[in-house]
Amino acid sequence: MYEKEVVFTPFSRSHFIIAKTFASSLFGRYELGAHLAIEKGEQQYLKMKGGIVWAQTLWFHRCLCVFAMARANKTKERKYMAQAKRIHKELTNSLKNKNPNVLHYVSLLNAEKAALKHTKNQEDDVRKQYNDAISVAARGGCVHDTALAQERFADYLF
Repeated sequence: MYEKEVVFTPFSRSHFIIAKTFASSLFGRYELGAHLAIEKGEQQYLKMKGGIVWAQTLWFHRCLCVFAMARANKTKERKYMAQAKRIHKELTNSLKNKNPNVLHYVSLLNAEKAALKHTKNQEDDVRKQYNDAISVAARGGCVHDTALAQERFADYLF
């Protein structure tokens, strides 16, 4: 079945976009995830802050896809970085407001941001941030996020 053949209600469409964003982030289809994060038509349904259990997870996966595309596509880096900064700020503010569930998300996104902005003499700092993100996710029991952090660290090293 093709998604163009399905008739979505706004509610089911937003759930489909959320599942598609998670899958694109977890399976390395960062271009698709970044496109979904930037696409304007879905923004009205996906502007969620707090309250909903998976809202921060969605913001994390969207931001991770956008950071990955900013690193991969240098010609459109400004477009991706503008979106990434906005989402990263939302998650950082959530952590500052004492939300313990986003600590490992913010840690990995900080490492991704450092990987984009590093110079030759800052590589050790970036490696330390990735290792910290991996250990924070592992200590929190988030095995899939630990694996995702290790995958992003390996991508940085190559």
